[in-house]
Amino acid sequence: MKKTTYIIALITAILLIGCGNTDSSDTPADTVLSDEVNDAALMDETQPANDESVSTESESAKATENPDKKETESDSSDVNAKTETDTDANETSLPEYTVTTFEETKTMYATDSVNVRKGPSTDYDIIGGLKSGQEITVTGQADTLWYEVRYGEDKAFISNQYLQDEKPIVELAAVPEADANADAQQNPEAQTPSPEAETPQPVTEVKNVAGVIFVGDSRFVQMQNSVGENSCTWIAESSKGYNWFNEKAIARIDNNVGSGSKILINLGVNDVGNLQKYISLVNSKANEWVGKGATVYYSSVNPVWENPYVTEEQVEYFNSQMQANLNENVHWIDSHSYLNSVGYRLVDGLHYSTETYQTLYAYYMSCM
Repeated sequence: MKKTTYIIALITAILLIGCGNTDSSDTPADTVLSDEVNDAALMDETQPANDESVSTESESAKATENPDKKETESDSSDVNAKTETDTDANETSLPEYTVTTFEETKTMYATDSVNVRKGPSTDYDIIGGLKSGQEITVTGQADTLWYEVRYGEDKAFISNQYLQDEKPIVELAAVPEADANADAQQNPEAQTPSPEAETPQPVTEVKNVAGVIFVGDSRFVQMQNSVGENSCTWIAESSKGYNWFNEKAIARIDNNVGSGSKILINLGVNDVGNLQKYISLVNSKANEWVGKGATVYYSSVNPVWENPYVTEEQVEYFNSQMQANLNENVHWIDSHSYLNSVGYRLVDGLHYSTETYQTLYAYYMSCM
């Protein structure tokens, strides 16, 4: 019995040792079982999160494959939006219009001082102007009702509210009765001038004047080109002012001046700030040139319109001070007032049309 019990115990021991060898591992069996249960439970609880994670990882992967795709689409939208905005801005910056061209051109007259513009509305730039009574050739009419006109070598536009078929009548300024009676008593033979006498007329015939020396800037350069062949001496360069006059032009005048010479100076539009320097130098040289038998003239700076360099107010102040302070040896020519009276055409706010230069040239010659 004892022997049998011993044998059974021995067999059981052997079996236990064999099972231990077969299932041996670094991790205890209960721990492994516990982990398996926990993993299953974790998977059930976090499955939705895993789906989101997969989706996120998928999108990240796509973004990695094409990282610029989203930015490209955004940039493209921005570019398209900007292009559309720029296009809209360009399209709306100036209104569109159509023009009906007349079969025959007609002459019309300004009823008042009026701007001449590049297009048929006030949205367009001013390129010149007409004075009251000035005539203009009308070639058509825009759908805005503004007239298309021939302005120099170009087409331009004037508001239909300021043009009419008949030349307006020039009315004299009213004279107070007391003043009129006083004038009549002092000068019984004085008569009220006619409108024609009050309004200067453009000079059409050019007086032949010998020994004329024109001194000026780009306006005289363009005038010389506009009048064609002539016997005058032209000392003129574009964009010049006092420094050029003092350092270069004076010496050239000195080389050409003599008895009978007529020197006409027209400078200042490019540097109205040098007013006092012009007055001093012109007065000094005029005394010297007159001593040589010459006659000296200074022409007012002529009208300007909208431009980035000088204003009409600056021009008028310059002219008033020059006229008041030049000495008796300098003859003042008020061409500024003359052009305002007979009309003129500006092509860029500063320079004139060929016809205006020709009119101005004839006027200068008539003054000497």
